[in-house]
Amino acid sequence: MISKNQLEEIRDGLLQLEFSEKEIAVYLALLQSKESSIPSIAKETGLGRGTVYDIVEKLKIKGYAAEVRKGKKRRIVVESPANRFYSLLDEKHEQLQKAKEAVDRLLPDLQALDVNGDFKPQVRIYEGEKGYCQVWDEIFASKEKSWVGIARLETLIKFMGQDFLRGIEERKIKFGFSSRAINEDSPLAQTMVANDEKYRRETRLAPKEFQFTASEIIFGDKVAMFSTRKENIIVVMESKDFAETQRQYFEMIWKFLEK
Repeated sequence: MISKNQLEEIRDGLLQLEFSEKEIAVYLALLQSKESSIPSIAKETGLGRGTVYDIVEKLKIKGYAAEVRKGKKRRIVVESPANRFYSLLDEKHEQLQKAKEAVDRLLPDLQALDVNGDFKPQVRIYEGEKGYCQVWDEIFASKEKSWVGIARLETLIKFMGQDFLRGIEERKIKFGFSSRAINEDSPLAQTMVANDEKYRRETRLAPKEFQFTASEIIFGDKVAMFSTRKENIIVVMESKDFAETQRQYFEMIWKFLEK
């Protein structure tokens, strides 16, 4: 048996993967049974048989469940979660890559249609984990393949978790990005400095009396500002003037910090 907390973590993860509440209920019922029938799932979840049937068919189409027959009996089983979810990640990555390639092809034509040709600054606001992921996808879509930032690593981890931070490091290597960071001096930051070369990063630590609440990443003509989990907001400002000014602030501080 798994604990209530584990069930809640699974539920939250499935919601992020775009499961509906009823799909989650049926999927969890399937996971906790070697094989099930429509009536047994309906009894377990409290859903009507017709609803369960429709959901099972959707899960089959998505590759999360399969149907087996034993004589005249129809049984529903769960496909291997590891295989399906890693396959889903591959599909998402492929879709994202295709979308990026489409944008790269499309932008020159759209810019050619802009008769003014003027750069138009933008400010976008995101919230929550989904917003966090969207902004990092945007950072990794940057053509310059580098960024500079001022950060408190503990804030990022409290917002998204250690695995997300590790994923950022892995994506940097995969996509050939490099970075420079001014981090709040902490045991975690000191530990990460030791891996700077491995992750194409150079870090300098701020004096201990300085503490950062939010974090900031400057990439291309954009500045991304990440709040704490409590405020739950990410602001992306696309402006050549602001990005260049923030970059100069960074360089000024960087110059006076020890390597």
